[in-house]
Amino acid sequence: MPLVLTLLFVFALTPFESSIERAFTAIQNKEWITAAAGLDEAYAEQPTIFAANNFHYLRGRVAEDQGDWQRARDEFRKIAEDNPLHALASWHAARAFARLHDDAASLELLAHLPRNFPPAWKLQIAREAGGSVALQIYNGLPTREARYERARALNDIAGFWTLIRESEDDDIALDSARLLSGSADSASDQMRLAEVFALHRQFEEALALYQHAAADAAYSADARYRIARIHFQQENYRVALEDYRGLAKDFAGTDWEKESDYEIASCYWRLAEYRDSEQAYVDYIRKYGQSGLREAATRNLIDVYRVLGENQKALATLDRALATQLSPATRQVFLFTKAKVLYIEKRYAAALAILQQLGRTRLRSAPGSATAAEVEYFQALCHSKLGNQAAAKAVWRKLARNEFSYYGQRATEKLGRKPISNSAAVCLSEPNSVLKNIEADLASLRHPLRSEAGTAADVVSELIFTRPARRTAAEIAYVAGQYDRSISLADRLPKTDTTMPLLYPVGYAKLICDAATAYKIDPLWLHAIIWQESKYDPTSQSGAGARGLMQFIPETARAVSASIGMPAVTVEKLYEPAISIQLGAAYWSALIQKLKSPEMALAAYNGGPDNVQRWASKSSDPELFVSDIGFVETKKYVMLVFAARAAYGSFGN
Repeated sequence: MPLVLTLLFVFALTPFESSIERAFTAIQNKEWITAAAGLDEAYAEQPTIFAANNFHYLRGRVAEDQGDWQRARDEFRKIAEDNPLHALASWHAARAFARLHDDAASLELLAHLPRNFPPAWKLQIAREAGGSVALQIYNGLPTREARYERARALNDIAGFWTLIRESEDDDIALDSARLLSGSADSASDQMRLAEVFALHRQFEEALALYQHAAADAAYSADARYRIARIHFQQENYRVALEDYRGLAKDFAGTDWEKESDYEIASCYWRLAEYRDSEQAYVDYIRKYGQSGLREAATRNLIDVYRVLGENQKALATLDRALATQLSPATRQVFLFTKAKVLYIEKRYAAALAILQQLGRTRLRSAPGSATAAEVEYFQALCHSKLGNQAAAKAVWRKLARNEFSYYGQRATEKLGRKPISNSAAVCLSEPNSVLKNIEADLASLRHPLRSEAGTAADVVSELIFTRPARRTAAEIAYVAGQYDRSISLADRLPKTDTTMPLLYPVGYAKLICDAATAYKIDPLWLHAIIWQESKYDPTSQSGAGARGLMQFIPETARAVSASIGMPAVTVEKLYEPAISIQLGAAYWSALIQKLKSPEMALAAYNGGPDNVQRWASKSSDPELFVSDIGFVETKKYVMLVFAARAAYGSFGN
């Protein structure tokens, strides 16, 4: 039962108030028998005051937790229609009637709920009741989940297809595709379902459907290309290479050949066959020029030269490209890349000149691009290498003022100071002081007991005796364990010592601390990763098929679970916090042990270990790794997780 429901009284000394106090203490400790006895004694003492303060509602909630559905039904039915809690009480009563198999009464109460009543609550009753009650509830709701459940109950094939056409990136689409896959006879249907499976990284199901569709001449090229793409995503680069070669040969002169030629060069790079990759990119640029992915191919060719240590070839290619017409974003990327190559070549003055040019430019986001802080940081590095320590320190002091940012932390280190870090604070053995402070804040919102019902109040004020401001709402969300909502609300508040814990909540603390201890890792990294991945929402799902607190894609979850002896993890299991945190701790521990660098480990967590190897191979200087991350999302991810970890590390300092 949410703690919010315990904020309904003020301490006093009468027998009635003493019974209420005993009941609330028992509720906090989940001692339902004692809580029920205390409330019953209070009702016997002062039934009018009991009703005026909505303790019938609270007595019904206690009965629910006891599984006493008859008592719950009776208590909720005592809430009058003019009471602000009437809608909530009606829902609870409908749930009790459903549990007691009085379907007609349950449906009647649900039918009279306000139009804006949360559909998810009605769905809860449908799932619990099943049968005709569930079907009638589904019929009255427009949500995707309700429509899916209705289609499943009626075996409505058209309904499943409608759900997939509307959206392919949620679990409803995936579940619908699973139910349809066995009956998909046409190549177009097979392609559509395979696309859903591939989007959710259910590759084996996708491959089977694409292979069937490839037999149809009208879909052959598209299906084969997607098969090659899956092999590439599975890091079966040799197989993908042969797939793309076959496509380029069989569909010569078409866009399929052009697309395949580009991917062939990428496969060679992943296979570390750099000379073949170089030649493939050179051939692609020469063959397709402006009509193909010239800028992307040129960027990759430059990176291949950097991997080979052929910096003069890289510089020559950059200069040729910079002499042509480029998009503004690509021009900035090439200038930044040139500055880094010059830095590697110890041509610091030339690198600094380019970096100063970039510093006067409005920087655009693109693969390989720089941020303003990044440009300033590398300017300071060049100043330092040129012996101008005063200029370097001035830049680093400026960056260090943003103490949580990635380059602020790096600048702090350059100035000889240690970045903020207090790993022990999040795993202290005593009760969570943040939670205790928030509970004290909320307790201060109580007001004296009423002698008459407050029919003009709103629902929230009845539950906590006040209309909460944004900070109060954030605190309520924190106490209720809805950390994602706490973060969302606190993000719009001034950043102070009292709001920072709401913005960076220490959620699932015991699970995280236990996992960190078991795998000998810093718990701050787990909190920071969860904060960035899901904001502590265990139901979170990404468009790339990642799920749960630590956002695992199915194949990574299977590999990690197998490595630690965990039973096979289904997609549904990824939403369970305990499983997600254990997998995340094991995976993070393995990445840190293998890569020896939190930057590389974070990049691998987000972008994959194979890509980290590519990015790291461009330079042996660890200063350059983050700047060489090739995915915009991954580079941003690394910086944001570092910032979140610094925020968590500031607690207790």
